[in-house]
Amino acid sequence: MTETDLRWKMRQLPRELDLPRDLWPDISGRMQRQQRRTPKRWLAGLAIAASLLIAAGLGWRMQWSPAPLVDSNASLVATQARAITDEYQAALRQYQGAPLAPEYNVSLRSLDHSLAEIHRAIAADPHSSFLLEQLQKTYSRRLQLTQLAIAG
Repeated sequence: MTETDLRWKMRQLPRELDLPRDLWPDISGRMQRQQRRTPKRWLAGLAIAASLLIAAGLGWRMQWSPAPLVDSNASLVATQARAITDEYQAALRQYQGAPLAPEYNVSLRSLDHSLAEIHRAIAADPHSSFLLEQLQKTYSRRLQLTQLAIAG
């Protein structure tokens, strides 16, 4: 079969096909259901993974961190941890009482649990600037997720 023959056969094909039913409502419905489902699993999984990584990092850091030489570093870290906590608690108070989408509750509780673990780790190792960074990152994630849960 030559190219000319192939082109001639293609021209003989019908331009449009009439389907026995309209497929768009089914496709649209599946797309909307999928769009509603995807963020819930993704955010919950992300929060749980972040919590596990933080917990593992804290455990590793507490086990292998060398003993610090200067006590002023410990008081500085504790002071900064209190300041970070106060700042983020004030920011979170803005949203207190606002209705939260229920699918975010698991992730928010997981982040709150991680924050409590970080505070315990700072109390156990007050010289760790790594823990201070983790505290700030976790509070930031908590604030962002709270804002997202309110926005729905």
